[in-house]
Amino acid sequence: MQRYLISYEFTDGEDQEEGAEMLINWYESGGPQNRPENYEVHSWIFMVQNGIGHSVVSADSLETIWKQWHPWRRLMDISIQPCMDLDETVGLFKKQKMNTRIV
Repeated sequence: MQRYLISYEFTDGEDQEEGAEMLINWYESGGPQNRPENYEVHSWIFMVQNGIGHSVVSADSLETIWKQWHPWRRLMDISIQPCMDLDETVGLFKKQKMNTRIV
């Protein structure tokens, strides 16, 4: 599975209020327990004062991510980017360093 950074921002206060209601309903109906096996949340933060949040997830595809996020797409701007944690980043840099020594 690939790790992704999901960044999101509500477009205005009314959309944030509607999104909050949707989040409550999703959460109280077992939302976190109903995620697919191929979708894992590593961290989730939301700064309510400015309507901006970030999540780090692992998923097997962008399609899986959009299945989770599609209800909120009309309320917020969402961007999804591949990312790595510290161990993965160090491992990549070590691999690159070894490859440049071999050449």
